[in-house]
Parts: sequence; C-alpha cells; structure tokens
Amino acid sequence: MRKRLIFAGFGVILAIVVLFYYKKYKVAPSIELNKLEIVSETGQPFNLNDLKGKKLIISFYASWCGNCLQEMEEINKIKNTELNDIEVVCITDESLEKLTQFKEAKGYPFLFLKLKKHFPDIGINSIPVTYIVNQKMEVVKEVLGYIQWDDPSTLNHIKSLY
Repeated sequence: MRKRLIFAGFGVILAIVVLFYYKKYKVAPSIELNKLEIVSETGQPFNLNDLKGKKLIISFYASWCGNCLQEMEEINKIKNTELNDIEVVCITDESLEKLTQFKEAKGYPFLFLKLKKHFPDIGINSIPVTYIVNQKMEVVKEVLGYIQWDDPSTLNHIKSLY
C-alpha cells in the first residue's frame, strides 16, 4: 500500500512538472501588447496602439534564432503578394545596435522594435512567438514556434482570422 502511495505521489509530481514546462515552453504567453514598453530603432518610445486599424503579424525574434530567421525570410518572400495588406512587426530584446545591424543586413520591409525588458520578464521563454492581431488590436491567434508561412493552408488560415 505504501509503495502505491509513493508511486501515485511521484506520478502527480511528474504530471505537474510536465504541465509546467509544457506551458512555459510550448504555449505562447498571453501578453497585453498595448502595455509593452518598446522603442523604435532610433530609441524613441513606441506604442503598438499607434498601429490600430491595421492587420498585424507581431513576431518576437532574435537575430541568432534559426527558426526566426527562416520565418522572416518566408514572410519577406510573400509580403508583397500574399501579405500585402498586413503589417509585419518584429520585436527583439537585443540591443538597438544589434537590431539596426540586423535590419540593415537583411533589408526586410518590416517594422523593427526593441523591447525594453528581456523576453522572460514578459513571459516569453522560447522564440519565435507570433501574434496575429486584428484591426481592433485584438490578438486572434498566438503561436509559439516556427510557422511555415509559405504553406497555402497556413496563409488561408491566417487570412481567415482577420
């Protein structure tokens, strides 16, 4: 009987640990985007509410993140055709210098912003994290991890959310 209780207790603890890590690393955190402290690439304060009325893809990225780079490349390839009415916003917690170097090296037509805090401080523990935001500044989809943007089913799904 005692072994069963120990085994059951261990099972409960294991389930809690697995759930914790799943939520931390496999589920996109709910973030109040309009409360983020961010700055433009010139260091000026920026409020995401200024983009109200536009369809947005907001991506939290880092210049060293392979999946982030692959997503940006795919979005860039289809930006002028499939996503021409959608603004792409890329937010990093890296330095402004690194942000500027990355933007200049890649030449993507996206809005690049810098988060004043580090990602874990706002609940982001894994990247990329993408938020699909409608014209009312409501998050309609949250995705943690790589999205294959050039997949027709992905594009159809994203477009249906607006």
